[in-house]
Amino acid sequence: MSQARARSKDPAVEGAAVVESLATSMEGIEAIVVFHLADAKIFAAHIRPGSGYTASAVAASLREVYKTSQVHARRLDFLSPSHVEDRDDGDLSDPLVWMELPGRTIALRRVQSYVITTFFDATLPLGFVRMHASRIFGVLRLELPPENVTPPSGTPMVSVPPPTVQVVSAPPQTADIDADWEEPPARTLAFPTGGAVVVRSSKPAPRGTKAEIDRATRLLAYLDVHAPDPHVVRLRVSLRAGIKPLALDHPASLGADAMVLLETAAEDILGIERAELRSRL
Repeated sequence: MSQARARSKDPAVEGAAVVESLATSMEGIEAIVVFHLADAKIFAAHIRPGSGYTASAVAASLREVYKTSQVHARRLDFLSPSHVEDRDDGDLSDPLVWMELPGRTIALRRVQSYVITTFFDATLPLGFVRMHASRIFGVLRLELPPENVTPPSGTPMVSVPPPTVQVVSAPPQTADIDADWEEPPARTLAFPTGGAVVVRSSKPAPRGTKAEIDRATRLLAYLDVHAPDPHVVRLRVSLRAGIKPLALDHPASLGADAMVLLETAAEDILGIERAELRSRL
């Protein structure tokens, strides 16, 4: 690192210098734009002269593209990577997005609260594009400001964590325990005021009745035969109803509310009303 860069205390200045260096040192790069996912605020950018667009246009449009990709990726929770493997691929909320368009290839990747966007000429082989994009992501990851820094727009990058939950009554010290000591009452926790405590019941959801399970079984069998593209119909039902594909293979394990979701998904797929659907089962 040069002495001039070492003396710089503005992450945006350093980031702009790094982006410019990356863009000029690699062949086939049309643009590199780094923007904040919350408000499309540009951190650093390089646009090849004569490209016909601006960094702000890239950030505004591709922010919406990336946020839409996040929404659809979260629906594929059954494809989550195994936690046994020690990998740094992120999760389904941080997809790596590739777009092959006429004339260019675009790659988007989220790093912390930012999205790094790279534009490459479509004439470059895809293998070189992936290699260059991976290098750009890795270098810029080190240049982004830490998450606890407030961006220029004034919007915090991350929400302030709640105060640590503290124990109200502590257990007695060993020196204070005598032979007549009895177990103290259960300790309570002091939660921060103004927050909401969500209580989740451990009671399982009610199972469907035998008639509902039979109807769900007949419905799935009917879709396997009559739905368009029957080889992927169960995946479509899973995405529309929010039910895991494995559960669809075992209708007896479904809750009572799942039957309505199945019928609604089947109506959308077949394009018929519920009364007509039930008459066919």
